[in-house]
Amino acid sequence: MRFIGFEREIDAEKWARPLLGLKNEPEFFRAMSAVDEKDDFVCTAIFNNFTSRNIDVCFASRGGNWASPKETLKMFNCIFAYIFKIHEASRATALVGHTNEKSKRFVKQLGFKHEGTMRQAYDDNEDLEVYGLLKNEYNTHKWCNVRTAR
Repeated sequence: MRFIGFEREIDAEKWARPLLGLKNEPEFFRAMSAVDEKDDFVCTAIFNNFTSRNIDVCFASRGGNWASPKETLKMFNCIFAYIFKIHEASRATALVGHTNEKSKRFVKQLGFKHEGTMRQAYDDNEDLEVYGLLKNEYNTHKWCNVRTAR
């Protein structure tokens, strides 16, 4: 896995949209990604719904064993530096389908806390779970600003 940041973000959003169940193109978004050795996308974080206090982030990834610790840490810190340092937001929000257990575990591992449920807000009237990560929670996360050996 190689973290490519904002490179190819239009392609990354198009790759991630069906994985996320999104039908409409967002009016404005940014996308950070990682690719494999063939330059195929393996993970994308899409940022949208920007306000002065919050940015929504959606994560899409392909199955399989593609993660590398060094690049994963780099991506984690770049994603949240973008939200909390560049945009100076005080929180990030992730919405996860109620039945998507893998994504729930993933956002919890990133430090997000479950905040509630939006009933019948997703496809086929599925509930959406709301997860939030506050700036101070990111700043104290065990992965925050961790440097890896080169």
